[in-house]
Amino acid sequence: MKSSLKIPGEFRVFLNYPFDKEFEPLACAMHFAVVASGLIPVCAKDENAPDQLRLDMLVSMISSCRFSIHDFSRYKGEGEQNFARFNTPLEMGMALYYAISTEQREHRCAFFVATPHDYKSFASDLSGLDAKQHANSDVLLVTEIYEWLAQTGEPYVDARPTIEVQEKYSHYRKELEKVKGSGKNGWPTHHEVRELMYTMCSEWGWWDWRNGKFKSLFPKWPLAWKS
Repeated sequence: MKSSLKIPGEFRVFLNYPFDKEFEPLACAMHFAVVASGLIPVCAKDENAPDQLRLDMLVSMISSCRFSIHDFSRYKGEGEQNFARFNTPLEMGMALYYAISTEQREHRCAFFVATPHDYKSFASDLSGLDAKQHANSDVLLVTEIYEWLAQTGEPYVDARPTIEVQEKYSHYRKELEKVKGSGKNGWPTHHEVRELMYTMCSEWGWWDWRNGKFKSLFPKWPLAWKS
């Protein structure tokens, strides 16, 4: 996908989540829920500007989105050096400041955790916020994000029965298994994963950003299929 910064911010949703293999099903669910809403998912993988500081890029991306959704599933130390990850909370801090400083007129954000109470120990400042939990279930995450976006009441967010979104997501996951990915171990890359959901959601009449004046921002990404 080419840069979508030209698209009005109310249609853009910044997604903040861990970029690791274990999280890929949940990442897929996050993107699908946004696309099913008729909106544009945006994440750090979408922008590649070697001459721009990463923090500047992130500030620009977040401030150009009406919504942001953040996952707090990774908070314990990992690897030989037992380091915890701080990129996710750093990005959420940017989004929270933007939302609070504009009294949520310009930006609204939601954050998700795997379990309901752990975050109160490692990020107690967030205790007053309504954290949503996904229990490491991609179906539950699709449901929660889709319903959160629908309940914002914004007229440009498509609203349809949740059960329909869940059923279509299940169908999408089955089709994704048929894709011969060009990523590690044959898994579809970020662009391939999203190309399939763009295509399928377009066919269902849920997502039409490849029509009209923004068509050039979403060139089709070629997909290969398993025999």
